[in-house]
Formats: sequence, structure tokens, C-alpha cells
Amino acid sequence: MKISRILLFFTDLKPILLSHHPNCEKFSKHVYHMGRYKLCIGCFTFYPTIGLTILIVLLFFNLKLSTLFSMFFLSFAFFIPIILNIFGLTKSKFLKVFSKISIGIGTGLLIVSTILLPIFLFIKISLLIEINFIVGVIAYIRANLVKEVCSLCEYEGNWDNCPGMKPIMDKLYAHNFKKRKLNNTQKKN
Repeated sequence: MKISRILLFFTDLKPILLSHHPNCEKFSKHVYHMGRYKLCIGCFTFYPTIGLTILIVLLFFNLKLSTLFSMFFLSFAFFIPIILNIFGLTKSKFLKVFSKISIGIGTGLLIVSTILLPIFLFIKISLLIEINFIVGVIAYIRANLVKEVCSLCEYEGNWDNCPGMKPIMDKLYAHNFKKRKLNNTQKKN
């Protein structure tokens, strides 16, 4: 029963499952267009870059102690483009992709060096939690950007009326994944 409920939830979200943005022309620069599919630029650049960085480092680098320490400290330089995200300077698709690649490389280097350096387990766990924090900050920035773009739209972020989100919201309400907010006139009745 629970697995079917989870599958239903993801089916309801299917139109935005890979794009993570409302199906709206205002978000066309936030996604890759692959035929009829829209893929989130952040996720489909950031996560593959992490995997590719880890693979390249493990296959082609001499992982002696000095290299691991260099990778560890160098990884932080690759996080500098987070500043572009924080100040909303990644309006162009090129800068979005560039920042996600850079942050992905930094994350990959930090993961490899953290795991392989001979440091206390507590420090390793703390550093891996730091990586989760960085990813969380990026997700928070993206969520705020979506809200900002939606608030400037004629629908003013009301996804119950927005043509790009209404079909999804209707399904979420119909399947009791989300409860409708009552407005003042509905509350009085």
C-alpha cells in the first residue's frame, strides 16, 4: 500500500520531476530542453560533474598524502561560484552551467579527499555534513528564485491558478498529498 502511494505521488509530480521548476516559459533558461523533456540545469550538471570528478580522480591521480591535501584545499576554490548564485548573478544559462560545473568539481574533490585522508572519523563525518549543507544552500537559493520568478508573474505565485502548475496541484489535492488553503470567504461559511 505505501509503495503504491509513493508511486502515485511521483506520478502526480511527473511533469516537473526532472525539471524541478514550474512548466512555464519564464523558467525555460533554468532547464535543458531534451525533446519533450525538461531537465534541471542545476541537478543535471552538478551531480554528473561530481561523479565524473570522483571517477577521474580515482582513475588518473596519484592519491598520495600530499595530493589528497592539495585536492582538499583546492576544492574550496571551486565553491567560489556559489557567490554568483547568492547574489543572483547566474541569470544566463552559461553562468548557471559554469557555476554548477565548478561547484560539482569542488564537491567531488572534497568527497574524495575527505574519505581518503587519514583523519579522524568524526572530522570526516563533519566534512561530509558540510557538503550536505552546501547542497542545501544551493537548493534553498533555487527555491527562493522560483518563488521570486513566480511572484513577478501575472498569477503571482498562485499555483492553483498558474497554467504551468495547476494540473499538478489539482492531482496533489485529489490524491490528498496537499490540502487546499481556505480563503476568508470559505472560512466564514
